[in-house]
Amino acid sequence: MELKISVFHGDIADAPAEVVCTSTNARLTLMMGTGAALRERGGFEVLRACEVALAASGRTQFPAGAAVVTTAGRLPFKAAIHCVASDASTHLSSEAIIAACVRNALARADEIGCASLAMPVFATGHARFSFAKAVRAIVNTLTTAPTNVGSVILAVPDGEKAALAEASL
Repeated sequence: MELKISVFHGDIADAPAEVVCTSTNARLTLMMGTGAALRERGGFEVLRACEVALAASGRTQFPAGAAVVTTAGRLPFKAAIHCVASDASTHLSSEAIIAACVRNALARADEIGCASLAMPVFATGHARFSFAKAVRAIVNTLTTAPTNVGSVILAVPDGEKAALAEASL
């Protein structure tokens, strides 16, 4: 099956997908960006699930590139996959970290039997990674990573950037 990649211009919490991804920090605090959007609209049970996942891992933080599955709370998604899109000590990202987020998100989506996945353009908010380079890293990874996911939607809230992402496809 060939993976279909598309762009959704709007809030990721409204993306037409079965599962949603966030771009978050190593402690899954969901304080900013897509994590905050999911927490605000999905409810604090999403944050509580992140806290439980971190505690169950036996770590104080997840490594860059990790992807962790939780509930999506009140949102109509089957689950949320939280991707650690920057290094915990520097808060910076790289194409390698973004690619790891994509590969690991696809692996988690496969584990839960997901057909469609919405993801942000990782690391372009707080981590301030180049939007164009992030899109390129995501698309390159999506076209080469093995997965049973049939559709990935890149959710972009900014119209100009959504057009840039669309042109990259």
